[in-house]
Amino acid sequence: MLDPLAPDKHRNQSPRLPTLAMPDTLVLIRHGESEINVVNRALKRGAISEYPQAVLSIPDREFRLSANGRIQAEATGRWLKEAHPDGFDVVYVSDHVRARETAGIVCRDAGWRDVSIRIDPQLGERNWGRFAFVDTERRREVMDLRHRDPLHAPMPDGETLLQTRTRTRVLLERIARENRGQRVLVFSHGEYIEALWAEVAHFSTEAQREFFTSPEGDIKNCQVVEFSSLNPLSGERRGQLRWARSSCPHAGVLGEWKEFQYQKFSPEELLSTVERYPHLPDLDTLVPR
Repeated sequence: MLDPLAPDKHRNQSPRLPTLAMPDTLVLIRHGESEINVVNRALKRGAISEYPQAVLSIPDREFRLSANGRIQAEATGRWLKEAHPDGFDVVYVSDHVRARETAGIVCRDAGWRDVSIRIDPQLGERNWGRFAFVDTERRREVMDLRHRDPLHAPMPDGETLLQTRTRTRVLLERIARENRGQRVLVFSHGEYIEALWAEVAHFSTEAQREFFTSPEGDIKNCQVVEFSSLNPLSGERRGQLRWARSSCPHAGVLGEWKEFQYQKFSPEELLSTVERYPHLPDLDTLVPR
């Protein structure tokens, strides 16, 4: 019989937790040009001043690809077959119709007709809420704040990008549990891919804003963003996603593999990052002591 008062060499040891490791390859593809992309570009260049009523009556999830978007997806499928000849162990796709259409065309044209595709609503685009229904001045205010503070600026009755970024952890945690050492392909959306990329790279607000307003961080329609836990030069497995490459096959643009450089700060360096933000002017006159 065991003596409950006897010393137990295992009693004070922390339990061993299972080690999570990432897939060898995680590839994210933004959907091809959609019909709502065409409308948004027309608004941006001033060809139209408001969203057409036909657009306002359709939920964002239901927009189809444009004819150009289908051509982009076909070119991406052909490129992906050459770039990843062994295919993928699992394919996830957003519940949005434009992402499903892209995935079907890409996998068909890559020759993966027997591939099993899982639809996952968690991979959907950032929710823009009632953005299309507010007046022009309010839309301008929202976009100005979005440019200044991309992570925390909310869409009218929609998501902040930080909420989208938090949502990407569902996918990262799932593939760490289920797809260790495998090849994973995901069809999703521009801001979802931005959010996941920022989460994997541990970007601060400033780093995220700077990177995704640069040509290197531009996520075009049918952009292919590849992450790897294998060193592209040596093949060494690191267990965590440490390298990224971004390409746009239909535009003939092939990116280069780059290793993440996680930014760490000393107290002095951390304090230096706040110096770009000024104090409120004349605070003593605004709030008398």
